[in-house]
Amino acid sequence: MRKTYDLETINTRAKLDPKGFIEESEAAYLKQIDDTAELLAERLTDRPILLLNGPSSAGKTTTADRLCRAIERQGVHSRRISMDDYYLTRDSYSMPYDEENDVVDLESPLCMDLELLSEHLHKLSQGEEILVPQFDFQSGQQTKDVTPMRLEKDEIVIIEGIHSLNDVITGGLGELASCVYLSLEAQVTYPGGRFTPEVLRFARRALRDAKFRSASVADTIRQWLSVRRGERLYIAPYRHYAEFTIDTYLPYESNILYPALRETLDTHAEALANADLLDARRAADSFEPIVYEPYIPEASVLHEFIG
Repeated sequence: MRKTYDLETINTRAKLDPKGFIEESEAAYLKQIDDTAELLAERLTDRPILLLNGPSSAGKTTTADRLCRAIERQGVHSRRISMDDYYLTRDSYSMPYDEENDVVDLESPLCMDLELLSEHLHKLSQGEEILVPQFDFQSGQQTKDVTPMRLEKDEIVIIEGIHSLNDVITGGLGELASCVYLSLEAQVTYPGGRFTPEVLRFARRALRDAKFRSASVADTIRQWLSVRRGERLYIAPYRHYAEFTIDTYLPYESNILYPALRETLDTHAEALANADLLDARRAADSFEPIVYEPYIPEASVLHEFIG
């Protein structure tokens, strides 16, 4: 069920009680993780694989790590694989193209080494050792580093990525896997309008890609409609497989993300309009900054986007 927050209330709490606001938001996120981990541990015998899915910037990497920790507290040893490490080296293949939006289709599963990924998942399910690759987003290349991994008895492996529920990759694992969908379902209302989950999530991706993936905010805006198209084509058709859902939105986060984007978005008004993101510029002017440095936990999902 989509949660609705009021902009005035958010800004008031950000100004008057930043510590309590942040602690309350983080606690609600962690409770979802702990509750999910408890259920996953109960079904370990039959389902040693966890497929963690969700759209771009839903917080898959951090939530996978937090789930690992929570599952460990249940007495179950866990391992983790990011599907991002199976991306093919750029320029080493013919990249798929999104003709609808006139950009490279970076969301397509064809950007990944599908054969190797599928082989690895099935080997893990059979107790065989695999060599997990590593992808460097700064250079856009597969590195020479690999990590040996074998799934032992009474262990669980968490596999996270936007294509983790796609039958092309995970076909045949259904009876061995639990499925968790990460979302950012919240909306923030203000007199006469609302900021949708997609607008709230855009801020995460814009800052993350600028800081960690060598993509400017202008690049993110240009790619946004293709990102949304990819979610419709490659994620939404498989969401029904998910048995559990975790909403990763932190109500205080927009008071960090959008003020940080304010100056940059002011210079991209036309591009934002073309990407159906005019509300992002409005959001940048609407969310008041919050004093967060003394209060944000070291393991917060927000660090995935702001460092």
